[in-house]
Amino acid sequence: MNIIPKVGINNIKLGMSRAEVQNLLGAPALKENLAEEEIWEFENGLEFSFQQEDSFRLSSITVIADSALLDSKPIVGITEEELEDIFPSFQLDEDFKQDGKSYYADDLQLMAWVFEGEVFNIIIFPEYDETSELPVWPK
Repeated sequence: MNIIPKVGINNIKLGMSRAEVQNLLGAPALKENLAEEEIWEFENGLEFSFQQEDSFRLSSITVIADSALLDSKPIVGITEEELEDIFPSFQLDEDFKQDGKSYYADDLQLMAWVFEGEVFNIIIFPEYDETSELPVWPK
């Protein structure tokens, strides 16, 4: 699985409709419907968030699979020190103590969650227009 910053993972792109995602991956293993968000979980280690404010287009992708690569390098499952050394664009965002740490790479629109010293997941976000603050969906 290849993480493509500001775009998506493999052939799944941010901004896709639920129907487009389902056509490519089939039905999710689990669907969670919240007031302003629908979350789809797949057994391949991917979780998709469809936000109401984005007209239920694919708003973010959470990657839990340790087979995921960023710049041809593993990222999920590496240590916090490896994250800082291999991917220097990630900077500590918040330290939640025993609940983990969040790292953010602003230039890549990626967030890494570290729990017990290891990268637990990566969240892929779209780029946002600075003026309108609306997502710029990949083409």
